[in-house]
Amino acid sequence: GAGHQNLAMLRQGVHPGRRTLGLLLPALRRLSTPAAGALRVAVVGSGPGGFYTARTLLKKHPGVEVDVVEMLPVPFGLVRYGVAPDHADTKNVTAEFQGILDSPDCSFIGNVKVGRDVTLEELQGLYHAVVMSYGAEQDRVLGVPGEELDGALSARAFVNWFNGHPHYATLNPPLASCERAVVVGNGNVAVDVARILLKPPSLLATTDIADAALEALGSSKVRQVDVVGRRGAAQAAWTTAELREITRLPGVRVVMQPNEVALDEMDTASVNKARADKRRYQLLQETLQNGGEGE
Repeated sequence: GAGHQNLAMLRQGVHPGRRTLGLLLPALRRLSTPAAGALRVAVVGSGPGGFYTARTLLKKHPGVEVDVVEMLPVPFGLVRYGVAPDHADTKNVTAEFQGILDSPDCSFIGNVKVGRDVTLEELQGLYHAVVMSYGAEQDRVLGVPGEELDGALSARAFVNWFNGHPHYATLNPPLASCERAVVVGNGNVAVDVARILLKPPSLLATTDIADAALEALGSSKVRQVDVVGRRGAAQAAWTTAELREITRLPGVRVVMQPNEVALDEMDTASVNKARADKRRYQLLQETLQNGGEGE
């Protein structure tokens, strides 16, 4: 495959070329004959961390040659596969990342997994420095009974699935066989998952959501989503903007128990210290008071 060809050229000291949006350019260049005195760096991982590393290297060290090594055939990592498809503004940062790849001193090498296709020692032999800048590949388990059962999915797997990550193409969440879903967590990812489950497919169709996910969500029988957190409203980690989005979903009513939103003296003092926390809690209160009806 292309990955093995890329790796073979790496081992021979030949660079497999720069990719633009995942397409391998025909031009090849020799790694074994860099410009005199040029610093050569490999950045493993093509998510935000990898590209910000590459950008800093290119700015701080003129003439440096940076190769971004990625196990997938396309770049952008978490931005491509971790950001909700209806958050196009957040995904727009890929234009900046593409600009980094367009630099003649930065190249993308896809389909190469360190540890499988090439060892760290081999990379260290080809470059002056190797920066490991990849994300987590495994889920953090809760350690609760039943989490290994069918239908119990990690948010990482579910988000990768609806974003079209090739490793999750066969995930097949049981959306057509249940009416109620439970999301454990009180952060932005939890709200993203709840929103995607409840958002009308006609609105999702205008996004870059994976076709298979759109089809599955179109036949979903999920009508109720419970968002569960181990702490209270004062400690919820979602942003005001994320929470407001879900309160404005057409045909959706946000239901909260007054006692679960109530703050004690310590929580009240904590919320009032930070403007963002105060605004977030005010939105919770407003949603509770107006009955949580969507627009």
